[in-house]
Amino acid sequence: MARLRILPFWLIAALVTTFFMSLVHSLMVQQGLIDLGIAIPAGLRLETMARDFIGLLPALGAVTALGFAIAFLIAGGLYRFAPALAYPLAGAVAIAVALMLMKLQFDMTPIAGARSPLGLGLMIAAGALGGLVFGRLKKR
Repeated sequence: MARLRILPFWLIAALVTTFFMSLVHSLMVQQGLIDLGIAIPAGLRLETMARDFIGLLPALGAVTALGFAIAFLIAGGLYRFAPALAYPLAGAVAIAVALMLMKLQFDMTPIAGARSPLGLGLMIAAGALGGLVFGRLKKR
């Protein structure tokens, strides 16, 4: 029964992470276009961010949720040794592993925003944020 209580926290953490990963993706791709000299009006930038989130949510959300399910179970065992770090670290590792597995599976990184070191780091930071959200919600 206690596991069911944390189910909404896990889903919220996965959603927060997916949102921020989508945002990073969108901004990184848009910046690449701007660097090529393409003007992107503010309205189109915002519309693209919203469409990217909606488009990435089913697949990326599922990958994130699955990765978090595994990582948070492991982190639960490590929580007593490092309570402040267990879930953020688990979230970061889950995203790093998911992106690495995608690269191995597809022979490229299918999420364009994660192809640069900065984009990859920001995606992993989004995973850490999701882990932090989960840990804080679980602690309440």
